[in-house]
Amino acid sequence: MTQLLHRASLGWAEYTADGKLAAALLASLLFLWFGRKGRKNLAFLAYASAAAVCCILPVTAILPMLYQTAAYDYVWIWSLVPVTAATAYGITVFLSEYWKDFDGKQWKRGLPVALLVLCAVLSCGSLGREVWDRDREKAEREEACLVMEELSERLGSIGVYLWAPREILEYARETDAGCRLLYGRNMWDESLGAYAYDAYDERRQFLYRWMEALGEAQEAEHLGGLDAVVESVLDFGIDCILLPGDALPETVERMERGLGTKAQQLGDYLLFTGFRAGEYSPSD
Repeated sequence: MTQLLHRASLGWAEYTADGKLAAALLASLLFLWFGRKGRKNLAFLAYASAAAVCCILPVTAILPMLYQTAAYDYVWIWSLVPVTAATAYGITVFLSEYWKDFDGKQWKRGLPVALLVLCAVLSCGSLGREVWDRDREKAEREEACLVMEELSERLGSIGVYLWAPREILEYARETDAGCRLLYGRNMWDESLGAYAYDAYDERRQFLYRWMEALGEAQEAEHLGGLDAVVESVLDFGIDCILLPGDALPETVERMERGLGTKAQQLGDYLLFTGFRAGEYSPSD
C-alpha cells in the first residue's frame, strides 16, 4: 500500500510536469461551479470534479490504480476523467458569458479574449507526451519503413518470418502487413497484455533480451550463448534476421557460421537470410 501511495504521488507530479492541461481542467471546473450557467449540467460537472479529485489525491488514486493492475502507469487512470470535454465546456461557457452583450459589429472587442483563451490552451503542453518523444518515434517509424521497403525489394516476396530489434518490429507491419513477427509490442509494452492470460514462452523472451542487449551492452553472449540463439531461430522457422550494425564482429561471425550464410548490409542493420536447419552445426 505504501508503494502504491508513493507511485500515485510521484505520478501526479510527473503528469503535471509534462503539461499544464490539468491546470486548465481545474480552472474550468472552478469557473463552472461558481458560474450560474455551468451548473446547468450538474451531473456531468459533478462526475468530472469527483473523478479529477480522485485522481489527484494519492489516497483515492490508488483505487483506480489497483483496478487497472500494475501493468499500467499512473497516467492511465486519467482516462476516467473527461479532461477535454470538461475543459472545452468551461471555455465555451466563459466565452458565451463574455460575449453575451456583443452584436455582430462588435466582434473586434471579443477577439482579444478569444485569442487569449486560445494561447492559454496551446501553452498547456502536449497532452502528457514529450515533444522529443514524438520526434524520436517519427524518426524510428521512418527508418523502419525504409528498412522494410528495401527488405521487400531484396527478397522479392511478402510474408517473411522476421526477427529484428524492437525499433524495427514495432513498425514493420505498417509497411508489410503480411510480415510475420517473432513477437510484437506486447513483449516490451506490458500494458498491452495486462488483462490477457497468454504470455510469450521463455525462448522468445530470451531471444528478445539477447537482441536488445546487442545495441546496449555489446555483450549479448553473456545472456546464454549464440548456439542457443541459432538453435531457437531454426526451431521457430525464422527465415529473416536483422541485427544492429554495431554488433560485435565475433557475434556476426559466429552467427554466419551457425546459420550457414553471410551477413548483408541493409542500411544500419545486418541482414541474415537464406539459411536452413540442415546447415546448422554448433560452434566450437
